[in-house]
Amino acid sequence: MKGVDLVAHEDPPVMQNATLSPIPLLQRSFEMVGPIYGPLLILASPGFIIPIVAELIPLAGGILNLAYGLIGAPILAGAAFWLVDQHLKQRTPPLGNSLDQAVSKAVPLVFGSILLVLIVSLGMLLLVLPGIYWGIRLAFTPCAIVLEDKGATEGLGYSWNLVRGRWWGVFWAFLAVGLIFGLAILIAFSVGGILGAALGAAVVGNAAATAVAPILNIYTVLLFRSLQQLQAQAA
Repeated sequence: MKGVDLVAHEDPPVMQNATLSPIPLLQRSFEMVGPIYGPLLILASPGFIIPIVAELIPLAGGILNLAYGLIGAPILAGAAFWLVDQHLKQRTPPLGNSLDQAVSKAVPLVFGSILLVLIVSLGMLLLVLPGIYWGIRLAFTPCAIVLEDKGATEGLGYSWNLVRGRWWGVFWAFLAVGLIFGLAILIAFSVGGILGAALGAAVVGNAAATAVAPILNIYTVLLFRSLQQLQAQAA
């Protein structure tokens, strides 16, 4: 399997630290983030700027939000995942190389993201639980596309198979980090609202979300590579 081969031959640190436990994953994410925090923050910055534009200019901001959600966000997330993975392999490239790599995968990243949203949305309409289940099974679609050179539908299948038998572990890994950072972002929104009504809440809350995005990028890639290694061990 290509993903397993990559882990086995190119990323010994992941082999030695394969885990789905959120605390070690978070600890390692914080240990790794220093050298790449700046580039990852730049990739996350549109997520800070665009919501503020939407607050100031609702019509233009709404169109910009839609375009970013459909096109910009998947491509920038792909660039972030690739940058993190290269850093794991001690090959940290310039920011431009990460963007080039993601742009070369733009079509599958965008198409895969749209399919993922549609599938999860359908599941949410079916009494919510199927949406949660499918969302976890398919969560690594962008990683599969940009790190394993998969197409959109191949990426969905790759993620689905990767999580097989470890759904609860992945669910807990995402839930724990979501609760930790979600609470921090909620507090930031509340503080911003006290300081400056709706715009203040948007600025402070989005700043907090953007600030933690690099950690979440690293966390996701570590989780992805750990799953690959656990799958290889099981095989």
